[in-house]
Amino acid sequence: MIAVTTEQLEQVEREAEQAQGVLREAEREYAANRASQTAYGKHKDAVEAADHVAVRARLLRQDWEVQEEGRQRRAEEGEAAALEMGRDVDGLAASRAAAVQAVVAAGSAMRAALDALAEHDERVRVVGAKLAARGLRCWDGEPTGASLDGSVWMRGELWPLVDGGAVLGRLLAEVVAEAYPRHPLARFSAPPYGGVTAAKGRDEVLALVRAERGR
Repeated sequence: MIAVTTEQLEQVEREAEQAQGVLREAEREYAANRASQTAYGKHKDAVEAADHVAVRARLLRQDWEVQEEGRQRRAEEGEAAALEMGRDVDGLAASRAAAVQAVVAAGSAMRAALDALAEHDERVRVVGAKLAARGLRCWDGEPTGASLDGSVWMRGELWPLVDGGAVLGRLLAEVVAEAYPRHPLARFSAPPYGGVTAAKGRDEVLALVRAERGR
């Protein structure tokens, strides 16, 4: 059975009333001039149209009443369930509140992580600027100096810039993949922001994070 809306039912019943009005006018015209073939034709057509729309309205109302009875029954059952399942409702409210607080804490932690990553990225840039001011640039493989891509070599160790947003994005994808491997976020991927050196820094920090998490 196709669901019938109140608006659909009211529309058909209005059409039925209009058809009855047309029929009454046709009846008057035909009664006034029974010899008129035109009046006879109008009356015949009006009878058929009124009968057709009346049947439609009656059947539609029957379907609507059956559905309305079901809706009323489900509403009553829903009210009874809500009363009987008060503890479940309280549990839903508590679990949602706990989830919200956990997400708020995660959001604050993510912001703190972004700030820390940004601070590290800025320190790399400052050190690079200081090395460049000393004329130390890694053009010929020197162990200490500033690179053209913004990264820094210090005593033979590379310190790249860091794409902080991508660090958190990749980490989120990994965490989601652990719980929901088929979730779209588990396949999160974004192009490097800040160039190749920032991508290197992202991967370096992620490797250190994975090592810490594995302890």
